[in-house]
Amino acid sequence: MNPIYFTVRWREELVASCHQGALVFELTMGKYHVYFPDEQCWKNNVPAWATNQWKHFYSECSKWCAANKIPITLTSDALVYEEKRQE
Repeated sequence: MNPIYFTVRWREELVASCHQGALVFELTMGKYHVYFPDEQCWKNNVPAWATNQWKHFYSECSKWCAANKIPITLTSDALVYEEKRQE
């Protein structure tokens, strides 16, 4: 699978970038915590290129969270959206 790179932004966002695009997840500040969409929320909110990549993104995000000692929670109402690239 393609590598996914994670970047924390000041707006309480975690950006997950890969060669196909970038998705943005909710990351609470103060005490970091990632709220990751469950599979149904994922299917309802991500673009077509990401629809079948839930397991890969969740696995990579979980590894990133563990390496950075940040809790991650699956939730049915997590914020996730595509960040459009500037051309």
